[in-house]
Amino acid sequence: MIGRVVFLGLLFICVAAEAEENSGLLRKPSCPDTAEILACPLNLAPVCGSDGNTYANECTLCVQRQTTRVDILIAKEESC
Repeated sequence: MIGRVVFLGLLFICVAAEAEENSGLLRKPSCPDTAEILACPLNLAPVCGSDGNTYANECTLCVQRQTTRVDILIAKEESC
């Protein structure tokens, strides 16, 4: 019986920690208002998109948003 309680307690802690890690708010990227992005800088500042893909930087995420017409948001400021 005590083993079950300990197991359930540890399981709860793991689930709570994962929920806290994923509780970050999604952020809309600051894309230019122009209909066309000519070129993105080559700087490497990875962002994780809400679509589960890692983009080299915010600009490349903006290009993907414009190309696919899908509202991709920034999930976190690092690789997925």
